[in-house]
Amino acid sequence: MSKNYNMSTYSFTQKDAPLFENFLHYSRKGMAAFHTPGHRGGRGCEDLFRSLGGEFLRLDLTELKGANLDQDPDFLIKKAEELAAEAFGAKQSYFLVNGASIGIMAALLALKGLGKEILIARNCHLSVINGLILSGLKPVFISPTWVEGLPCLPSLAVVTNALKDYPDAAGVFLTNPGYHGIYGPLGEIAKLCKAKKVPLLLDEAHGGYLKYINNRIEEASTVDADLWVWGTHKMMGSLTQTGMLHLGSGFQNREKLEDALELLSSTSPSYLLLASLDSARRQLYLNGRAMFTRAAELSEIVRQEIINLPGLKLIENCYLPTGYGVDPTKIILSLAPVGWSGIKVEEILRQKYLIQPEYADRDYVYIFVSYAQERKEVCSLIQALTNLATTAGPDCDRGRIHPPPWNRQPLQLSPSEAVNKPVTYLNLQEVTGKIAAGWVAAYPPGIPLWVPGEQISSAMVEWLISFQRQGGYIRGLKKNQVKVIQ
Repeated sequence: MSKNYNMSTYSFTQKDAPLFENFLHYSRKGMAAFHTPGHRGGRGCEDLFRSLGGEFLRLDLTELKGANLDQDPDFLIKKAEELAAEAFGAKQSYFLVNGASIGIMAALLALKGLGKEILIARNCHLSVINGLILSGLKPVFISPTWVEGLPCLPSLAVVTNALKDYPDAAGVFLTNPGYHGIYGPLGEIAKLCKAKKVPLLLDEAHGGYLKYINNRIEEASTVDADLWVWGTHKMMGSLTQTGMLHLGSGFQNREKLEDALELLSSTSPSYLLLASLDSARRQLYLNGRAMFTRAAELSEIVRQEIINLPGLKLIENCYLPTGYGVDPTKIILSLAPVGWSGIKVEEILRQKYLIQPEYADRDYVYIFVSYAQERKEVCSLIQALTNLATTAGPDCDRGRIHPPPWNRQPLQLSPSEAVNKPVTYLNLQEVTGKIAAGWVAAYPPGIPLWVPGEQISSAMVEWLISFQRQGGYIRGLKKNQVKVIQ
């Protein structure tokens, strides 16, 4: 860090973490605190919590002028965000301490008034639906590409046809990579949106780091998307509940976006979380390639050891259409050929082998390999999967994978209209043909089965009941009842 005393400005480089470092320096000054928070650097916390938190708790500070180099309370946040934009190829970046979800909701609020409809890939996250409720926009869902029962980025043809039908759409909102770890070809879609002058927004919560592994993989920053959101805490090294929102060169609604972020954000953001974002940005800029090369190499070790196991199916790039690929740090596998459901495999890995996968469903187990993984953990995983693949499981249903039966019909009402109607709660067996007043989703991954304003089909109900019987968890029900419009 350097200071130009003539202009009273500070200059920071990518080797600095100004917010993190200055708050750390302030916390070590021994200041007598007569301000919030009241735990006084951890002294006032419960004994066990204090003993575990140590110096970390002293970073839990608030907007203090002294910690901001005697500048405005937002000074270091803005400087840290400027460094993030420079590091990640954005025109402007924003730190998020309410997760990527708040960035997605703010993005949709920023488009309010640009058009009545917005084109949205159907494999969107719940936060997209919440953003639609707040913004009043009506979604026109477009079909994802399906690969081995997993939803991925819609094809160029699908997006092209949707824009022909809705040329005045407020924007195109896509998810890439998907939660399961499959990415698709963004470049041509981005060119199409530019040509049509329609904003391209991307939920990149489970990506952002693929360029460190292979710079030929197309990500939001490399195709100059208008806006993209990262769940930085997921695999990029910041603390849970942190994320970033990035703007490309073409985004035209910056003021509305900032208003939306201010509306949705806490007025008392956690500086501990903000500091973790600042630190993660520096680490990614300086060491990102080494970090994610290591993660990909560890993942490849697992793949090579399990790929030829007779009872195991591994999703690889050869199964995918041209331009699509599996995130090299993520492993998608099935032991269904020897009778194990994904949910049962997850349970055994967790309870018997003390291995916790990211997620499992009826068919697959999803394993996310980190740059911080220890080799002994990788060896334990290989041994556990080998044992399971060579042991017959109890499940006899080895039929084809059945994706969620999403409704292909337009919504009866916008989500915003639907949640403001009088509602009632009905049992699952009674809701076929009713209009939903809330969303319901398998969680994880948090992709809605139905959304407010959508007519519930019998196939949806059957799929949900079957998923529950298999041990899956459903969010959006209240005492196993469904909220519908009266």
